[in-house]
Amino acid sequence: MLAGPSGLPETSVMRLATTEVVAVPPTVTVKSVVDTMTRYGFRRLPIVEPEGQSLVGIVTGRDVLDYLVGERRDLLDRRYDGDFLLGLHEPARSIMTTDVYVVTPYDTVRKAVKTMFEFDVGALPVVEDRDRLVGIITERDVAMDLYRVLEDERVEDLMTEDPETTEPGASILEAAETMIERGFRRLPVVKGGRLLGLVTMTDILHHVSSRATGGEASGEVEDVLGEPVEEVMTEDVITVEPEASAEDAVLTMRGANVGSLVVVEGNEIVGIITERDIVHAVAEHL
Repeated sequence: MLAGPSGLPETSVMRLATTEVVAVPPTVTVKSVVDTMTRYGFRRLPIVEPEGQSLVGIVTGRDVLDYLVGERRDLLDRRYDGDFLLGLHEPARSIMTTDVYVVTPYDTVRKAVKTMFEFDVGALPVVEDRDRLVGIITERDVAMDLYRVLEDERVEDLMTEDPETTEPGASILEAAETMIERGFRRLPVVKGGRLLGLVTMTDILHHVSSRATGGEASGEVEDVLGEPVEEVMTEDVITVEPEASAEDAVLTMRGANVGSLVVVEGNEIVGIITERDIVHAVAEHL
């Protein structure tokens, strides 16, 4: 199946992949990883050996938060006694994922989409000569290119219903813990049934970066992430109605440069639709 003039799933992944990849060596600190992610607006960074650009891992925003508040928190506690700033000096190799799903320049967009869907990942490094990094293809690349195969789909068919939410007075720590425990990257912020904002992993990483850079990061993680969610959330939330077409949802995301839309019916939040939802739906249509 073809997806219209710009959506050609049988072409090489290099048609969609970014070839000027921002990558870092495994020796850089967690703080450097966070600073680079926030500077470029990335959700993940490939980790490469400087000589030869050999891919050895990948670090995602989820990996960082898992190190600060999740299952990998024991590493920070053991080595740094829970100290936030000291813990950010841990090398990236300690938190990176080493079992990385990849594609080659000779693989098709279709294979990339199917791989993302099968393993539920948001990006695939592109390697040649077994491990030399030459590009990366992301769920955004796929969603923005192949959405036309969803011409008969509506937002309500693809969205996650009754999404997890948080309150503006909840701490950033609580929001981060919820994201890690429930596997979400974003939480609508609600009070009295009214949508007030959206807090994302990226928002939290920006907070981590600014606190560490501004010299205000002394103390334990619980202290640094103790501020309320309303301090870091995005207030101007882009919404969509459940009856809207999937195509309209993707074009809205593209226009607003966001990775998700909160789905509302009247004043009620009924769901959330993300780029990954789009990619999974595309995979089922190919």
